[in-house]
Amino acid sequence: MLEKIGRVHNSFLSQSAVGKKILVIVPHEDDEINVAGSVMYNYVQKGAEVYCAFTTNGDFSFSAATRMREAKQALTVLGVKHIIFLGYGDTSNYYKGGHLFYTAQEPVNSPSGHNETYGSDISQDYAYQKHKMHSPYCRQALKNDIQELILDIRPDMIFCVDLDVHSDHRVASILFEEAMGEILRRPGNTYQPAVFKGFAYCTSFGAPKDFYDINIQSVPLPPSRDDVFVGKSLYTWGERVRIPVLPECRGHFLRYNILYKALFQHASQSAALHAVRIANADAVFWQRRTDNLVYQAHITGSSGQIQRLAEFNVLNITDIDSKAISFTQYLWSPNSSDTEKKVSFHWKEEVSIAYVELGGNVENTGRINKFELSFPDGMKYILGPLPKSGNLLHYSLPVVQHTNSCQLRILEADGTDYGISAIGLYSYQFPKNIGVPYIKIMCKDEFIYDYIIPSSMKECQLSVYRFGTDEDVIYHLEDGSRSRITTSGKIIFAPEERMLHVRAELRNHPYICDDVWIYRKNKFYFYKMSILQNIERIMMDFYLRKYRKYTHIRHKYFRKL
Repeated sequence: MLEKIGRVHNSFLSQSAVGKKILVIVPHEDDEINVAGSVMYNYVQKGAEVYCAFTTNGDFSFSAATRMREAKQALTVLGVKHIIFLGYGDTSNYYKGGHLFYTAQEPVNSPSGHNETYGSDISQDYAYQKHKMHSPYCRQALKNDIQELILDIRPDMIFCVDLDVHSDHRVASILFEEAMGEILRRPGNTYQPAVFKGFAYCTSFGAPKDFYDINIQSVPLPPSRDDVFVGKSLYTWGERVRIPVLPECRGHFLRYNILYKALFQHASQSAALHAVRIANADAVFWQRRTDNLVYQAHITGSSGQIQRLAEFNVLNITDIDSKAISFTQYLWSPNSSDTEKKVSFHWKEEVSIAYVELGGNVENTGRINKFELSFPDGMKYILGPLPKSGNLLHYSLPVVQHTNSCQLRILEADGTDYGISAIGLYSYQFPKNIGVPYIKIMCKDEFIYDYIIPSSMKECQLSVYRFGTDEDVIYHLEDGSRSRITTSGKIIFAPEERMLHVRAELRNHPYICDDVWIYRKNKFYFYKMSILQNIERIMMDFYLRKYRKYTHIRHKYFRKL
């Protein structure tokens, strides 16, 4: 019976987040939903304090007041009460006036004619609220505002935009990472929020229009393009963090979807037209660990710019305008004359090292094939080669090292421009700041909730996504089902059974679990759903395009909504 749809249980979605603070950082008003709409709604429902910060006023074509008003209305739909506007200018790629990214201290004029932060009747800019002074439009000021905002709120979790093709997105991403790095490197720092980076375009706004399917689809792997670097460095598709979504963010019909309702408030951007791309079965991010022991280490090396090993922004770019991303000045590379090729880490107090991550060159200019990790007690580990494309090598030490120092030495390498782009030394394989681990049942790598399949199917192979754990999973069929499920997750359906309740749980922690319903339906049901969805799709598309025309005519003649 389909009245059961939406009653599935997942331990992550139902877990309370009361007392937690969540901060979302995006450049433009509407990017909050592109990047983290379902995540914000999820944490609001879980009882967390959710904050959303915009680095710009979105005032390239529409006024700041219009964009702010729309953002407030959209976030109200999602239940978000804390909204911050940093008040910088909305800028385009190759803007002839120059982007603030390229000027450290001297203010630039934005396309809207401003050279310092400002607000509207909706809200004053963050700097003015804090200091009764506006911030100049320059790189250092924006970084300072981001850093001060983080330290003011001290969120437990941060979701921030990543290096999308738009210059404002890239600036928000880079300056957040610079600000976060400075916080993490403060002497004696103990503040280590969980940080997740996500894309507004390739996994959301620019994703396929795949909402209208009998089962909601997960975010697909973006196609290879100049402006997409998924698959390089930290951004391996298999290592993405996948966050489940609540029933209000999925379903069969768009008009009931909470993300569509929020996007509709961004009328100036016609954002609702993209709801069919943005609403998915999961939200995708890449975790940036902040518990890296390197940030609190005193680092010395035989040659090269060793300070790069302690930077939080692993991949550096100096050109934010070009569509194709070129990573520059991001490697620690020993000098060609260096015979030792080593770097040493020292800590004032003893630390425990159990897990190591290392990344090398993104380009094919060089590669480290073998290196040695050594400790004062004489323990040595020979590792390598580093994966190609800057992907991370992961290694769990057989014995946890309790030490005040360690040393890394390059033994063998190819090319003339090889080096290390990222190094992580951790006390635990899985970070402790992520909260309780979770799992999610999948079929063909798709997150499933209420899963509808043809009644002619005799078997269905399930699998489980794990976050924060590698513990074994066990499966159950609930409610006295006559079907069978194997230890590997394969369901063999009883011919007459039309509805199954499946549960997966960690073997040693059964409270970490996921439940799904599987419905076996005849062809008539699929035809009916397809017709109903097509009717809605055509009508919604027609309505939203007319509404976009109406909105922009109003803007043309009245200059504001």
